[in-house]
Amino acid sequence: MISKKYYGIVMSCLAAIFISVPISLVMTIINVGFTESFLLTFVKSALVSIVVSIPLASIGVPIAEKIARKIAKK
Repeated sequence: MISKKYYGIVMSCLAAIFISVPISLVMTIINVGFTESFLLTFVKSALVSIVVSIPLASIGVPIAEKIARKIAKK
């Protein structure tokens, strides 16, 4: 197991992966369709989206949590 102090980083990484990969899949289907190049295009798209979304999620998830806590208290 990983120490609890890494919870935020792990949560952000998992959120980024669980959101970006399905979006990459849908966008690849829309833009390329199920062609011969589909799998390679999807893998490239998914990897790029993960690389972009992990740093963004590391910033955005904590901010979203703070906003959600303030909204939920009201």
